[in-house]
Parts: sequence; C-alpha cells; structure tokens
Amino acid sequence: MRVKNSKYLAVLKSVLICVNLWFHILTFCFLLSDFVYSESLSGKIIIVDPGHAAKNFSGKIVNYGCKSASGVKETDIVVDISEILGGLFLQEGSTVYFTRDRQNYWRSAESQDADNQSRAEFANSKNADLFLRIHCNWSPSKKKRGVSVLWYKDDSKKFAETVYEEIKKSGVIVDGIHKQHLVGFEFAKVPSILIEYGYLSNKSDEKLLKDKKYLQKISEVIVDGLKKHFAEEK
Repeated sequence: MRVKNSKYLAVLKSVLICVNLWFHILTFCFLLSDFVYSESLSGKIIIVDPGHAAKNFSGKIVNYGCKSASGVKETDIVVDISEILGGLFLQEGSTVYFTRDRQNYWRSAESQDADNQSRAEFANSKNADLFLRIHCNWSPSKKKRGVSVLWYKDDSKKFAETVYEEIKKSGVIVDGIHKQHLVGFEFAKVPSILIEYGYLSNKSDEKLLKDKKYLQKISEVIVDGLKKHFAEEK
C-alpha cells in the first residue's frame, strides 16, 4: 500500500506542478494582453476634427453644420466632444492635434469642399494614425436618432467596425455603420472615420447631446474601441 500511495502522490504532485505552471503561463498571457491593450494608443498620432465652422475670406460662412429647432448648434457641440476626446487620448499617451478648437473656432476656406479637403491634408501632413471626424446628424424625420459611424476607404473599415461594435455593446441607440464617399475621406491618405454622435433634429438626441456625462460616456467607448483596434494590430 505504501508503494501504491507513493506512486499516487508522485503522480498527484506532477499534476499539481503542471496545473501551477499552466496557471502562471495563462496569468502571464493575460497580463501581457492587458498591457498591450492598455498601451495600444501610446505614441499614436490622432487628428481630432470638430466638423464645420468655416468662413471664406470675405467673412461669409461656407461650412455651416446643422442646428436643432431650439437653436443648439452642431459647431458648438462638436467642440465640446473634441475637448473630451482630446483629454482621453492625452491620458493614453497619444499625440493629439485639432483642426479647430474653442480659441480657433472659425476656419478659413473658400468653400465647404475646400475646407474638408484642407482638414484631410492636415491629417496627411502629420502622418496621423487616425483622422477622427466628429459631427452631429440631422434629418427631416424627427424620429430618426442614434449614433452612427462612417468610413470610405479600405484602410478605415476595420477602425469603423471595431468602434461601432463597442458603441453597440455600450447599450446606446445606434443608427448604423455606413460606407460613404465624402470629400474629407477622399483626400485623406491616412485611416479616417466619422462619428455622428446623434441627431439634433430629434428632441431625445438633442437632450443627450447637451449632456456632458453622455458625451463623456460615448467618447470613452470610442477610445476603448480604438484601443482594441490598435492592440489587435500588434
């Protein structure tokens, strides 16, 4: 019996050693993947592009943006959003550039197309890892609402899909992911996606778009989606 017990104990000891070894291997892999995920935005160059708000050289507005029935302007909301996003990217160790901001509210361009082209060319000049365009939506139908993600070129498709899936998982109302030809996409030589944070033509969305906590939530989800995308690239 002692011999059998000794063999049994030896086998049990070997099994426990193997289990312990696999536990440490799995723990290491988990920590490594978590590190890769948490560091995936570090060093990335992100262009944050609050849409619209351009005047020509005569002072005429050529890139308006939309506004709600109560007068809430897309051009203001997207600056609020961009400030939130910029702060989140900086926390992740990214280098962030803005195409406009609160201090430089109005851009100069002869037309809307020229303005959007110059934004894309700015992203190109910085060799950006992502050109992130921020907008609010509008529709003749007051029932239309939700967050949507737009993309056009193949190098941007995976960015859009990953971010959109994260937005969907967060539980907010979504309005789809769309491939759409836009001037800003056409001239971008770097990956580019556009986020429509909601519809200013819808009263429920308008209320959310004025809520800084909601904007913070969506922005954090977007950043998480981008972290996931860049981590998967490594």
